[in-house]
Order: sequence, then C-alpha cells, then structure tokens
Amino acid sequence: MNKNSRPEPRLAVLPQDAHPELKEAFESSVKSLGFVPNSVLIMQRRPKLVKAFAQLSAAVWDPQGEVPVGFKRLLAHVASKAHGCHY
Repeated sequence: MNKNSRPEPRLAVLPQDAHPELKEAFESSVKSLGFVPNSVLIMQRRPKLVKAFAQLSAAVWDPQGEVPVGFKRLLAHVASKAHGCHY
C-alpha cells in the first residue's frame, strides 16, 4: 500500500437506509461533516452503537463547551493526519 492509498474496510459499508431508525444520527453527521463517514455506515450493524456514538459526538462538538469548536476541528484534523486518515 502506498502513501496515498486507503486500506479496504474489513466489513462492507451498509447503505444509509439499512436501518431507518438511524436517519437522525446520519442527518447529524451530514450537518456537521457534510457526509456520513464509512465507519458509521459500518457501525450500523449495531444500531445502538451508532446512537451512542452520535450522542458522544454531540457532546464533544457542543458549541457551548469550554474549547472553541474551531480549535477542536484543528485538533481532529491533526490527529487524523497523524494516523493516516484521509478524511
């Protein structure tokens, strides 16, 4: 694998409509990121996990938190890059 290639996921990504009860969680991802990450589409095999992850994300990205959202985004970008994440 070269520097610019992405590893294939071990589990296939499920379509967004596989679990209609997760629509709100997916809309939240689209609102904050502009898309639904493949990790969440894979996670939906366990709907409770997606719902819990959505709650965690909402708490982390809460604009009323002590750390400014822009700084959180910068930290997320740097951490992702450091681990080879391309999103």
